[in-house]
Amino acid sequence: MNKTKYKKDTIKQRDIAELINNNVESLEDELIRFTQKIIKIPTENPPGQNYPECAKAIGEKMREIGCSVEYVEVPESLLPKLAPNGEGLPRVSVIGRYKGEKFRPLLHFSGHFDVVPAGSDWTLDPYEGIVKNGNIYGRGTSDQKSGIAAQIFAIYALKKAGLQLEGTILSSATPDEETGGNAGLGYLVNQGYISDKNTDYCVITECLDVDKICLGHRGTFWFEIETKGIQSHGSMPFEGVNAIDKMIKLINEIKYQTKTKLKKQSKYLIMPFECRKSTLTVTMINAGTKVNVVPNSCKAEFDWRLIPEHSVLEAEKTIISICEGLKKSDPEFNCKINIIQKIEPILVPRNTTVVKAFLESVEIFLRKPVLFSISPGSDDQRFVVKNGNIQQCIVYGPGSLVMAHKSDEYVPIEDLKNAVKVMALAAIKLLGVKK
Repeated sequence: MNKTKYKKDTIKQRDIAELINNNVESLEDELIRFTQKIIKIPTENPPGQNYPECAKAIGEKMREIGCSVEYVEVPESLLPKLAPNGEGLPRVSVIGRYKGEKFRPLLHFSGHFDVVPAGSDWTLDPYEGIVKNGNIYGRGTSDQKSGIAAQIFAIYALKKAGLQLEGTILSSATPDEETGGNAGLGYLVNQGYISDKNTDYCVITECLDVDKICLGHRGTFWFEIETKGIQSHGSMPFEGVNAIDKMIKLINEIKYQTKTKLKKQSKYLIMPFECRKSTLTVTMINAGTKVNVVPNSCKAEFDWRLIPEHSVLEAEKTIISICEGLKKSDPEFNCKINIIQKIEPILVPRNTTVVKAFLESVEIFLRKPVLFSISPGSDDQRFVVKNGNIQQCIVYGPGSLVMAHKSDEYVPIEDLKNAVKVMALAAIKLLGVKK
């Protein structure tokens, strides 16, 4: 009896998977065109250009496939706090609701449409969405406008296949993830759009590789230190105190005192392998006004990424202790610390319903074992897990993690289609389908 029922369910699942597969394949050209359309809108952050235009393009597509659409704009009065480097430009999110027979269970897909500045060394136009050798090229193809396209076309494929869901899908596209996300998904969560009171499952559609399910991310501690000196003529440096020399001393001390922490390897599957240790990087240095002037100020910014075994509080205490120690040992050492961002590591259980649904769906379409991973960088998952109190939240999307922020960024079209198929089938597993 049980064996017969399992066989029937397997056949039904196989039929639904084939139906989804066929409909996604039939939507390939339209999927590519839509992905190109939103890539062509340069939503560089900072400062946050063209957000309303991009949100509108996404909202129009969601409305076209049968979603009700709502735009959520951050009040102007909150912009200085939530988007301090945004030059007062508008912060707009768009949410599409694809109603099932019932409001619950509810699955929320979310991706960000802001991108880092294109930068240099491109061999192709970063904002043309050029298709070449089976890939779509452009800034944001991998990180992560392809994820937004995939979540929308997963709904589209279900509709085209005539599969009516019992539960409901929400699909949101948000700004500002690249500068912290407080005016994007963070704002939606804080406004109650996503919480354990109205959402059962959440999937952040970041580019964490189409054959992997991401359960969390490393912590982030960004800080700036300014060393102070005394300005003097370059021909008489002994009359001053060189702030650059003090910064060199500080950087060397930070490297020495964090050496043991940075050697510890995490037990978790952080991808790529090299990121299974915490990393501490000096990313910006600014000092001096003229070649013959000893500088009285030197600023450096640091990016410390923390494995789940470490905490941001521990990292912050370490840096403060190093600075205080140098002040005691060197009467001429003077510095000021500015904390830019603190994000604790995130890790959700692997034995949840949402993980099981995506595991099964990935295996069906990719026909290979699925790997779990932890992201080397932070993302919007933390808002859902910490602020929204939702543990059934994973990161899954098309695009290769190692392509993020690079020149000639691209997403393979096959990865994009496979992500659509996986999301559509997983939605059925989580929400149910009307017979």
